Amino acid sequence: MERAARDGADMASVDRRSAEYMTFLACTASDASLPWASTTSALMPSTAQAILAAVAENLHSGLLLLNQHERLACANRRAGELLGCEAHELVGESTVDVRARLLARAADPQRAREALDRLWERSEQEMSTDLALVDAAVRWLRVHSFPIHGAEGRLLGRGLLLEDITLEREAAQARSEALALAAHELKTPLAIIKGCATTLLGSSRRWDAAVQREMLEMIDAQADRLYEILNTLVDVWRLDSGTQTLHLAQVQFEELLRRLVEQRERSAPGHRFILRLPPSLPPVPCDPLRIEQALNHLLDNAVRYSPGGGTIRLEVEAEGAELRVSITDQGLGIPREHLEHIFQRFYRLPREEAEGEEEGSGLGLAVARATIEAHGGRIWADSPGPGQGATFSFTLPLQATGELAAAGPTAETLPALASASAPAHSQGPTLRRERLASVLLAEQDARIARYLRAHLEEQGCQVQLATHSAQFFRLLDLQEPDLILLADLSDITALELLRRLREFAETPVIALCTAGHEEEGVRLLDAGADDLVYKPFHLRELLARVRCRLRRRGRESAAEARYQRVFRTGDLVIDYAQHQVFVNGQPVQLSRTEYRLLSTLAQHAGMVMTHELLLEKVWGPEYSREIDFVWVYICRLRRKIEPDPRHPRYILTVPDVGYKLARLSG
Repeated sequence: MERAARDGADMASVDRRSAEYMTFLACTASDASLPWASTTSALMPSTAQAILAAVAENLHSGLLLLNQHERLACANRRAGELLGCEAHELVGESTVDVRARLLARAADPQRAREALDRLWERSEQEMSTDLALVDAAVRWLRVHSFPIHGAEGRLLGRGLLLEDITLEREAAQARSEALALAAHELKTPLAIIKGCATTLLGSSRRWDAAVQREMLEMIDAQADRLYEILNTLVDVWRLDSGTQTLHLAQVQFEELLRRLVEQRERSAPGHRFILRLPPSLPPVPCDPLRIEQALNHLLDNAVRYSPGGGTIRLEVEAEGAELRVSITDQGLGIPREHLEHIFQRFYRLPREEAEGEEEGSGLGLAVARATIEAHGGRIWADSPGPGQGATFSFTLPLQATGELAAAGPTAETLPALASASAPAHSQGPTLRRERLASVLLAEQDARIARYLRAHLEEQGCQVQLATHSAQFFRLLDLQEPDLILLADLSDITALELLRRLREFAETPVIALCTAGHEEEGVRLLDAGADDLVYKPFHLRELLARVRCRLRRRGRESAAEARYQRVFRTGDLVIDYAQHQVFVNGQPVQLSRTEYRLLSTLAQHAGMVMTHELLLEKVWGPEYSREIDFVWVYICRLRRKIEPDPRHPRYILTVPDVGYKLARLSG
């Protein structure tokens, strides 16, 4: 009975409010001299007025209508919530003083009084002001005043619109704090660089060679730190805005994690790393480079906050439709009050909580969060308390859906660098719809490499750096670049490297040769270089030559795409134009060698390919006896494309002869 009475009272309140709105609207429309508190029976509201009354009642913002004497005519339910009034107080001819109610809730009454005085004195002007509130769920309120005129221009009263702008103000404050913290982070390396450079320039004769070298090394190290901070900031903001490219592929997470653990065991020998994996781990649709970057940030954090060493555990579980990864350390731990803040940009534990740890930039966890959330996952941290270690966990969906699926394989083109010389910040399509031109830079001089990499990335290239031959061929095996900039490496000359490259690849190459070695330049061109630039080079000329080669590469790719077809057998699809492979509609990440091997089998689908023939076509004639190569790569391919690698459906073995790719109906 009580509930029915309350429901009846609520319905009566809504009916009363609607009647008040309709009364006011009717008066406004006719410009009549009817009193503002007229009963609803004096008017026959039209359907349009009833609709307007319903709209006002359902507004998310508070709406109040005042007459010429600043007396309340009517208000919607939201206005009562924002003013802290009961429903029965906001009725026609109410004595509620709206201005006094706002002042009573203001955090700074004096400033609020001045702002509202200006607003109230100019009833015929449209104005607004923002008020900070206390003792309210809403912390920031925007009061917007607008005049209401009748048909002949006579002022009938005013309307007040109350809007909750708490999130808007907090977002603006967060942006301001982020910029201030970014400026602070950038000042430190800049100050060191400036100090060392000024010292060397002002009195270089006073310092011996060892001191000068130490200062130059400081400049070099701080320039690297500056470059890292700027790159990380760009990554965070691009991921937040949804414009960072996500190159989705079906990633074998077990291989990725094992490789990362091996790297950490070498770089952090004071720590013990334990990797726990489920018996069978399904492939995960994600961007392998971005996820590897996020994992490295989390591992860096675990190592940094475990200064005394200890065990770091990586545990992986497949739970329903998502994969969960946890990284647990035995380090300093995190106080409970800091857990909700540690993923914020530039946030670091207070020094008394993290005494003794190596100080970072405070951006790594922010990048990890942005990356995981861009993939549609979640990330969080747990800790029993100070001195008891911490656990960072994140999830990734096992099926790409929504925008992530739409951001997958499309008819991509070479980027703006190949078609124009404008810098990367010029107008154009977002990065999500456009593939960056990939450039492999082979250069042993770290300073030249950083210089070239920074300028190439500024113009929109994705740059991979190799300083020795093993690294060069590994990067080439993972992804065929659009262009190679080739110089001498630490263990091999550019000429020898180019000769080995041309045995199996036709990727465009711009060779970087030392001035005065014209004969060497001729040999590089004869060995297969597409262009030649002598050191020291002019940057603008080199970038122009890069653009020229990429434009030509783009035209060649477009011409090939017109003639090449899409190969399909069963659920396996090879898109030759895009150099992409799909299984059951999902992209599969293949290395360059794996793709060449699969493409060779597909070009002879249904035919038996001997081990020797596969070796010659994929690796080159000198590998004709290395049958183990074929076995290893066939095994890798089967793990990535076969539903059951132990019982292959696509790549069939012909005992003692070779392999063939089966022709299956779609």
